[in-house]
Amino acid sequence: MRLELVGKPEGCKLLRMTIDVEPPLVPSSRIRSLSIRGDFFAVPEEAFDELEHKLEGTTLEELGKKFDGLVRQNGLECLGITGSGLDEIIQKELHNGI
Repeated sequence: MRLELVGKPEGCKLLRMTIDVEPPLVPSSRIRSLSIRGDFFAVPEEAFDELEHKLEGTTLEELGKKFDGLVRQNGLECLGITGSGLDEIIQKELHNGI
């Protein structure tokens, strides 16, 4: 199941996510692949691409927490994107989908 999500959560810039998840669409659905794009900045950019790959296998409900942990762990500097922002976009989709 492919999700195309767009949003501008509080404290974030415009975010666009393409997420392939295992059906059905529930909080415990695992992410098969993930692409995050938008008006945010991440330095170094290469490390952000690696971060996206490391998020594969994560559940939708764990995405924000794991994102924030990987940002800290990998020494990324991110402006305009947060784990809670990603969670907000996903929660909106889950609410609409259920």
